[in-house]
Formats: sequence, structure tokens, C-alpha cells
Amino acid sequence: GLLLQRYLTAHKPKQRDNTQDTPEEMLLDQATGVKVSEVYRAAFRRWRQFAQQTPAGCERVCFAVQAAAPIAIGLGDASPLEVGIRLHHTYGMPLLPASALKGLCRRVARLLRHDSKLSDEAIDALFGYSRDTQAAAGAVVFYDAWYDPDSVGGAPFHRDVITVHHPAYYGDGKTPPTDFDDPTPVPFLVIKPGARFLCVLDAPDPAWARFAEQMLLWGLENLGVGAKTNAGYGYLTRAGSASVSPAARPALQASEQVWQQATVVYEPGPRRLKAARSAQEQAFAEGKDAENVLNSLPETLREQLRAKKRLIADVVVEQQGNMRRLVKIRAESAR
Repeated sequence: GLLLQRYLTAHKPKQRDNTQDTPEEMLLDQATGVKVSEVYRAAFRRWRQFAQQTPAGCERVCFAVQAAAPIAIGLGDASPLEVGIRLHHTYGMPLLPASALKGLCRRVARLLRHDSKLSDEAIDALFGYSRDTQAAAGAVVFYDAWYDPDSVGGAPFHRDVITVHHPAYYGDGKTPPTDFDDPTPVPFLVIKPGARFLCVLDAPDPAWARFAEQMLLWGLENLGVGAKTNAGYGYLTRAGSASVSPAARPALQASEQVWQQATVVYEPGPRRLKAARSAQEQAFAEGKDAENVLNSLPETLREQLRAKKRLIADVVVEQQGNMRRLVKIRAESAR
């Protein structure tokens, strides 16, 4: 943790010399060589002993999961490297935060709710709620998932890279993307495939504990945790089970939903339509799909969008896992 936060000696020059590593790349190379300390091994043994105990008045489940793909978690955390990673504050080893696991499990519960397999009351009981005059804690308690030091040789870090191909276009949105742009590689740390984590849940009784465990495992295997899950990062399976590649992973059945009075805009550069119900809920149609949606509209609405004007309309969105695709704009509801 100190290495990443305090030991960056300089930033990369504005005019990069591609023949030499940048200071950020050299620091990350040092970080990938960091191995588990004996202090962390002792802390993990204590944590495992705690996880295997069952407190009075509740049911505890403890199980190990293994990364089937690189895990990029905490990319948005503050960091001198611009791209962060979530580490245990004391021991500097990776972990899966309890908040991320609870949020993932709640996403699975909302998918079950959408299929009428779980009620709103059950979701409130499982995860808690906070309203104007009422609030309650959830019945299921999630703990941070600690990295198992006996996995991947005790060296959990791996250097990866994100390449921004059109930095000027993404910066101001006015410069068109071309094949003459100079790509900007951004190095960052991920957790290696094969790394194991110890998950711990507390629930009021065995039935609720098994249900929460099943939801969490399904979410880790099919939705992923952390960043870049659409690119195949962040998927885990129960330790000891066959590793499932993202290509072979069973997909969720697509379900359609209607977003009433969503904001629709057209981005001509990437040829993309975007529908937004809120800052967190957005759906896209790109390339040929975007053209098909546009061509289904009356000419006046089509030209309105092409002129970079917003449109308010009901839209049909197809959701599959954590992907949302805009499939139709209902012209009769547009304004």
C-alpha cells in the first residue's frame, strides 16, 4: 500500500519516449513482485479461525472462491497512478470489499424480483432499507473476502494495461477520432486469475444462509465483481470447481423492460444512441443497431436526434446480465 501511494518518484513526461518505461510502469513492476508476508499469513489464519466459528443466534457460511479471470477492483480509488486497486489497509493485500459483495448479491436479488421470484419485502429483509421515517438493517451480514496467501504462489498482483486510442476525442468530445491519433497506454494492477478468496456470510438461519450463498456465487460466476466485467474481468467460481471462461459462461436470459420518458441522445462520432433513465441506468445501441433504431423513427424525430438534440420518449431496453441494450424508441410517446 505504501509502495503504490508514496513511492512514485515522478510522472510520465508529456512527450513520451516509447523506448523507455515510464516511472508508473517501473513502480508497477516493483509491485507485481510483492509477495505475502508472514505477518499477513498469521492474520489470515486468525481470520479463517474466526470465519469457521458460528456465533450464537445466527448461521454462518464460509466458502472459498477462485478468480477465473483477472480482477480489477477499486480502479476509481484515489491513487498517484490515476488508477487504483482495493487493498487491505493494514496488510496491503487484495480483498473483495463487503460492500461490493453485498451490492452484487442485491443485484441478483433484483433480477429475481424482475422475474417475480422474490418480493420487495424479502429484499428489504435480506439487505435492509432506509426510507423517510423508517430504516432497518439487513438480516444477512457480509464480510470482506480476504485473499488466501496459499494461492498463486503468494504473489497475487499482475500488471495490465488500458489503451486509450483517441485521448483528444474522449477529452473534449470535439476532436474527431481518427487512425492518426497517438494511443495512450495506462498501466494498472489487477489480481491474478487463480487467486482464492475466503467469503463469510452471517444469516438468521440455515435456509437464509444457503440462499444468500447461492445468490452470491451465481453473481460472482455470471455478473462479476469490480470494474471491466463487460471485458471479461472480475469473474470467480467456487474453489475446486471447473474454471469457466467468459466465452463459455452461461448467459442470463435476456429480458425486456420499458423505461418511461427516458432521455435519448445520438452521438455521431461512435454512431451510438444512448437512453438514460438516471445517471446509473443507461442503455446503448451502437453501429448498425443504432441505425436500425433511428430508421424505425419518423423522419422528424430522426433528424432531431441527428442534429444532436435530445429526445424524451419511452424506450424498450433489453437487459442481459449487466448489459443493457436499447432496442426501440416509441415514437408515439416522444416529445
